[in-house]
Amino acid sequence: MTDRVSQAGPQGAPLAGIGLYMVALTGVVGTNTMGKITIVDIPIWQVVLAQMAGLMIAAFVFGRTLRLDHLLQTSHPRIQVARTLCQFGAIVCFYHGLPHLRLADITGIMLLLPLAITALAALMLDEKVGWRRWAACVTGLVGALLIARPGMTGAHPGALWPFATVVLFAMYTVLTRKISADESAPNQIAWAALATVTVLGVASPTYWVAPGTTGWIGLGAIALMSGIANSARIKALALAPASLLAPFGYTQIVTATLVGLIVFDDLPDAFSVAGMAIIVLSGLYVWHRERVRGTTT
Repeated sequence: MTDRVSQAGPQGAPLAGIGLYMVALTGVVGTNTMGKITIVDIPIWQVVLAQMAGLMIAAFVFGRTLRLDHLLQTSHPRIQVARTLCQFGAIVCFYHGLPHLRLADITGIMLLLPLAITALAALMLDEKVGWRRWAACVTGLVGALLIARPGMTGAHPGALWPFATVVLFAMYTVLTRKISADESAPNQIAWAALATVTVLGVASPTYWVAPGTTGWIGLGAIALMSGIANSARIKALALAPASLLAPFGYTQIVTATLVGLIVFDDLPDAFSVAGMAIIVLSGLYVWHRERVRGTTT
């Protein structure tokens, strides 16, 4: 998830921005790792609640206020509600797919997100996307299918959940673009987190399982790392342009592979490695076209 940064000052510290962006990416992998561990014993809804609580805290920190009414002032209430629903659905789909894929595999599929955003921006925002970038988007999808391999022997149907996550997060991002000129990053985070925290908090008696010590540590770590990841991303984008930071996003696959090996004793197979390579190359090509194309491809 990426929210617009308040343009309060110039982007003048690119190395610091890159460092903070790497912290953010590490936080994402850490959140996913703890989620994969925690959902073995804790209901998904409880894990989602912890993650969104972390985002809510980040909104207060960056908004520099505890006045929720100030954070929620908006000129686009309908779009804010739609963004909230997309983010909520994306996170729920992600956690449904998490038990059925290696950490590196689900991270690889999530790297489709920039490609999906490119496609949806063309459809929803009338942004011009030429045939080269459309070809890169389709090629990236082929790479993701190599990772999930739906219909092949041994493939679990649950491996398709991350594809729904990508679509919903892409819709969330495109809707965020529509209001980014009018709404601050803390405002957007607060809107996206509050409804989920409120609904899941009220409904908690229907799903809540009293965690043991390990469970509380897992939920706390998810909330903390989620908040740190989003805070670091916001600060990184305030210090360095998105075009500079974008390629570093693909380092997640290296981190996820190492963590998956150490924590879960999992390594991607040859099909998954090939799929990840295809997605990364497709994404880098789209990034390259964004830098050189101007307004048309």
